[in-house]
Amino acid sequence: MEYHDTVERSTELLRKALPLMSRQAAGLHPVSYAVWYAYVADAQSALHREVDAHLAQHGTLDEAATEALYRRHLMARGPDEAVVQRVTDGVQQLLDGMSDSAAAAGDQTARYGHTLERLSAELGPDQAHPDQRPAALQEVLEHTQQMQQAMTRLQQRLDESRREIRHLRDEVRRARQESLVDALTTLANRRAFDRRLAACLAADAAVLGAPPAGAPVSLVVLDIDHFKRVNDSFGHAFGDQVLRAVAQVMSTLCPDGGLAARIGGEEFALVLPGRSLEQARALAERLRATVAASRIRRKGVAGDGQAAAPDDIQRITVSLGVAVHAGGDESAAAFADRADRALYAAKQGGRDRVVVAG
Repeated sequence: MEYHDTVERSTELLRKALPLMSRQAAGLHPVSYAVWYAYVADAQSALHREVDAHLAQHGTLDEAATEALYRRHLMARGPDEAVVQRVTDGVQQLLDGMSDSAAAAGDQTARYGHTLERLSAELGPDQAHPDQRPAALQEVLEHTQQMQQAMTRLQQRLDESRREIRHLRDEVRRARQESLVDALTTLANRRAFDRRLAACLAADAAVLGAPPAGAPVSLVVLDIDHFKRVNDSFGHAFGDQVLRAVAQVMSTLCPDGGLAARIGGEEFALVLPGRSLEQARALAERLRATVAASRIRRKGVAGDGQAAAPDDIQRITVSLGVAVHAGGDESAAAFADRADRALYAAKQGGRDRVVVAG
């Protein structure tokens, strides 16, 4: 399925999709947006029929079902970035329109109120009672009062709508943010890594995250050594502890302007705009040494001040590959591949070491 809807059309689809998404067991992320956008866009589609069948049987869509629907019906058409952007544009237009309407309604209310007050003030003492006023004047006053009441009700409805729209905008912002964050480690995820690396290599130095023209861009990729053995020996809960611990070290050591990301199961990366190869190598070595010097205690083992058995405190090591962008026509993929080859060489060379790409 391809999307060629106008912003106006996508705004209307957004308003239909969000209430449906909010009732599901899946998060409000771009994959979920794409599924529900497609659902409300075409009631005759295979996706729409499958969603209805699933809801009839299970009540809600969870993460697995949402992902499966996306893969079966939408993945073939390519990335969902355009959908997310169109949805966001629709929300913004909706917000702008509601704000303009609220401002206009407020002005109308104020004008009618002032008219009513002025007319009332100009009435003489002998016309204070409605029965003593000219019929035309009384009719104007009544109509003005009715208009003021109508505008007050409209203003109240607009205020309620603005609160709803603010909530929707916050949901979209949160969903977009969540789509760039790894839930387990809270580092940037692969999507955010790809975006940032592309921005750093963009020819236009004004792109957000790009270093000054001519500045180097370095990349560090690292992999936790023998991570499968850790999971097999101590369980996935401890494996998650290890991932979070390594992520914490990366977050702490990542310099200003850099990006720390989890880009695979046990693979991480640092994008370092403006850092030379030697600076990146030194940072990678510091990372390696910090992780190697750390000890991770398995949660729930040897607590309450008791001495832990040697096997309960685990030493974790990482292998790292470092590369600096070669400039010219080297693509982001080729750049990352050189760093990956250096990482592979570190693992082949015995692990717990840093290798610099040639």
